[in-house]
Amino acid sequence: MQNNSMADIIYDYFTSRILFGYYLLGDRLPSISYICRQFQVSALTVRTALYRMHDEGYIKITERKRSTVIYRPDKQQGQRYRAAFLSRREGMEDICRHSDLLFSPIVHYYLQRQTEDSIHQIRTQLKRRKEHPVKQINMFYAEAMRPLNNPLVLNLHWEIVRYLQTPYLQRPANFEASDAAAKHIEQMLTLIETGNTDQALEVTQAFSKNVTQMFFMSLAVQLDTPEPVEQIPFEWQIYREHPQLCYTLAAELMSKIDARIYKQEKLLPSCQALAQEYDVSLITMRRTLELLNDIRVTETINGVGTRVISGRLAGPPDLSHLQIRKCLLMLLQAMQISALTCENVAVHTLSSLDEEDFQVFGREIGRLIKEGTPFLTAKSCLRFIGDNSSSAFIREVYRQLYFLLQWGHALHMFSQKLDSGGFYEFYAENLRGALSRRDIEGFAGKLSELMKKSVEGTKTLLLELGFQKKQLIWT
Repeated sequence: MQNNSMADIIYDYFTSRILFGYYLLGDRLPSISYICRQFQVSALTVRTALYRMHDEGYIKITERKRSTVIYRPDKQQGQRYRAAFLSRREGMEDICRHSDLLFSPIVHYYLQRQTEDSIHQIRTQLKRRKEHPVKQINMFYAEAMRPLNNPLVLNLHWEIVRYLQTPYLQRPANFEASDAAAKHIEQMLTLIETGNTDQALEVTQAFSKNVTQMFFMSLAVQLDTPEPVEQIPFEWQIYREHPQLCYTLAAELMSKIDARIYKQEKLLPSCQALAQEYDVSLITMRRTLELLNDIRVTETINGVGTRVISGRLAGPPDLSHLQIRKCLLMLLQAMQISALTCENVAVHTLSSLDEEDFQVFGREIGRLIKEGTPFLTAKSCLRFIGDNSSSAFIREVYRQLYFLLQWGHALHMFSQKLDSGGFYEFYAENLRGALSRRDIEGFAGKLSELMKKSVEGTKTLLLELGFQKKQLIWT
């Protein structure tokens, strides 16, 4: 299982390059300050990763100098290289086939938001790594995404790089020996400067497709094997500085409240029963229930138990906990990713559904309208199209987005501000109507419209709740 901290991601990022021949014996790694900027982390986090690499014999750390690679490949290196990609082959091919569904609209969005200053900053940063063309590609997209002010997008970018282990970074590859990367980046920047963002997106997609095809062609012989190899699926490990199990459990319980497994105004199972169900300690489950009480999802009554609070009766949430505030920031970031990508994902998923699937989907939206909870429509739609995607990569990303969206429960008391004139019911009826007509494009467009308006509404609410503008995504 992959670890979850940024130190582990940085460790994987550089050790994979050492093991697969991108960095050779005697090469120097980038400076600590550069790695800090690359991953948007503190120097302490970078040093933690580097000291682990030092202890395991990959690098030598010298004070005030960049770390030096001391790893000597052995006879098993080629075998390890082959095994690493064989075990990820299905996941890699899935990502290469379907990542455009997510990243094309995201790329288009951030390309439109580049300025003279940001373009200058990108050029300045990339010149420092001119000797590593493929690293320039990764860094270009990381730098270009900064105008979103959405760390969750960057996290997904680096998690994909981590899973793929940047396969086309081997020095013998033709791509590495050419100046294709530098030419591609300069072409992109020129198109952005002249306002041709649509063409820049087309260039990006074509370049990515060519590089991917070249990589798989180069490995075609190595990856052919009659023996089945156990596959390692892509897992999106969302970074939190202080991951705590109770926050994951809280999201799980809120998802069951949405699904009416736990009904409003009804008691949850006892704390002991929940602890046994989720295989956690009583202390952890008590903290989870306290957290749900703080954000006014539940209410614990001494001698009775913990009941689910009706959205109509919920009081103001207690947002004093730093981690709750971080979860609400991640909620907004997840909403933006969903808003940018749901149109593509909806078309992709609904195009492969049968008649019964459409009926089930339509009945679910109808239930939300009937029960007076149309504000759950967008979240339910995102879960449905994510769960029913033919791509394991899309299913994983949307599964994680859905759980982050559960933190919207803390804002339910404010939903009336967005629901003036039946805002949510209007969209719920339109989405259900599009499904009944099998109007896939119409459904996808209306869902995207709903999500984008919800992003703006949620951003406004967070500002009213005391969040600083600089903390929030840029729209």
